[in-house]
This record gives sequence, structure tokens and C-alpha cells, in this order.
Amino acid sequence: MKEYKIVRMNIRVPDFIRDWYKEQADKYSVPYTNYISMLLTQNYEKEEDKKLAREFSNIVKQIKEMSGDVTAEEMMFQIQELMHEAEKMKND
Repeated sequence: MKEYKIVRMNIRVPDFIRDWYKEQADKYSVPYTNYISMLLTQNYEKEEDKKLAREFSNIVKQIKEMSGDVTAEEMMFQIQELMHEAEKMKND
């Protein structure tokens, strides 16, 4: 797994938004800044997953176009290989 440098972000929001995040964070007994960091990270990961899914879909379409009429078993094998490659790329 890659090591990442943790950086500070300064954001400005109205006090009622900050207060709402504080309330949400209190439900989980964590500092609200950690809660916001978690939400930002989750949003990033969801967007990256969507991007990978689109790329995967395009690859499957390309395989189908290139391979023509293949059996379901062959297609499943190719899909598993692509999923393995995509997971490998995600972890790099």
C-alpha cells in the first residue's frame, strides 16, 4: 500500500454547517474534523470506484467487440482477469 502525506485543508463554512457536523461527529464520539475527513475520503473513494467501473465497462465492451461470439465461460474468465488487473491498479 502506498504511503501518503497527510495535509491540512482550511475550509470556510457557515457556523450552522459546522455545528451540524459537530452533532454528527458526536454521535460517533469522534472530533468533527475527523468526521469531515472521513466523509471527504468516502466521497473520493466512491468517485474513484465509479471511474473504475466505467473503465471496466469500456474494457468489457472492447473485449466483446474484439472477441466476437465467445462463450459465457470464456467471457467470465476474461472479466475475472480484468477485475484482478483493476484491483491491482487500484492498490498501486
